[in-house]
Amino acid sequence: MAAVIRPQEPNRTRFIWRDPQRGRFLVHRSAYANAAVFEEEKRRILRRSWVVLGHDCEIPNKGDFIVRPVLDRELIFNRDVEGRVHAFFNTCRHRGAAVCREPRGNHKRFVCPYHGWAYRSSGELVNQGATEGYDARFNEDGFYNLGSVPRLEQRAGFWFVSFDASVPKLDDYLEGAGPMLDEIAAHSAAGLRVVRGCHEYEIKANYKLICENSYDGYHLNITHASYVDYMRSMVSGLGKIDIRGCARSFGGGHACFEVRIPTGRPVAQWLPVWGEEARVQIEAKRAELEARLGPEKAERIANVNRNMVLFPNSIINDQQTILLRTVTPMAHNRMVIRAWSFGPADESPVLRRIRNECTLSFLGPGGFATPDDVEMLELCQRGFEAGDVEWNDFSKGYHAGERTLRDENPRFDNELQMRAYWSRWDELMSAPE
Repeated sequence: MAAVIRPQEPNRTRFIWRDPQRGRFLVHRSAYANAAVFEEEKRRILRRSWVVLGHDCEIPNKGDFIVRPVLDRELIFNRDVEGRVHAFFNTCRHRGAAVCREPRGNHKRFVCPYHGWAYRSSGELVNQGATEGYDARFNEDGFYNLGSVPRLEQRAGFWFVSFDASVPKLDDYLEGAGPMLDEIAAHSAAGLRVVRGCHEYEIKANYKLICENSYDGYHLNITHASYVDYMRSMVSGLGKIDIRGCARSFGGGHACFEVRIPTGRPVAQWLPVWGEEARVQIEAKRAELEARLGPEKAERIANVNRNMVLFPNSIINDQQTILLRTVTPMAHNRMVIRAWSFGPADESPVLRRIRNECTLSFLGPGGFATPDDVEMLELCQRGFEAGDVEWNDFSKGYHAGERTLRDENPRFDNELQMRAYWSRWDELMSAPE
């Protein structure tokens, strides 16, 4: 399959074919199935974008650290003894050994296990594990301090990194997605708390497929039919279920779908199966939201589920829980997913138990959603590589006036959000280097 598609008419770009007269929006499958395209997009897009690293609450104490892969690098995400947050490359400046072997912990210093080079939690080299042989001015200019990621910024407690020093400021990069992060952070005045534990799994498919899947409302009733049946039993007694939602594009390739569906949210939508104690606590939480944020914002937080993709590969699901998914592309046809759950720091044990049960039932390793989705994405990759069919279709809800910049589509199961993603991806892949 060709790596480069040459425009043949005004509606065709390098990877996209728009036909508004027929209501078609097509993406060339080489974007998923060609190894050369993957190597190019690593250079043009992935290493030049902001990517989620983690959240404030994962390193709450001075000296806390987490070792975490981001794209093709391994980073130390830490809070130093002065309380400042850093992202260092996990490699000693001497001979390159990984400085941190533990996945997480609390250290005032990082000491390389090979020759004993020691670094403060703020990255400065303290000593070289030897008292002789080095000039007094050896590290006078800081040359041997731990290497820092070129850019590190946060929004609403979510920390992002970029390997490109010239990337725009994070707030500018996020465009309309920034306020969505603010809304998620507003779930609690006490802030968020991570639910310990990580769900890590591999999918033999292109990483962009999990981005598409994460905010694809179209496949719900087909792929997850067993979950739909399960939820019908969970909400029995609530009367007619009215599902309403929309697809939203925020600019910059960032997008989401939002849906109002009474599947229950510990913040703050009650289901009868949760019992009376939970009802009292959820009603109190709803009242606190209204007093703090006003009725309109409180209603959105309580009743709107949101699946959001921050271009190019960061995923935040705000539904049964707040789920952060980091996507590590390993090859054009392989990725690793790591997922963490978050909830209000002041959440009661009852509501935290409900949050965990809801998360595991749908998004967890053996939940209704994840195994189904993994199978579907691997089937897609298998189909891409099984023949010479060139185009994937993203036409649902497409119309001639759609700009995919800051648009909204009145149906959450339409595909505006994916067209927004692909329009930005194609723009960056087609620009002069």
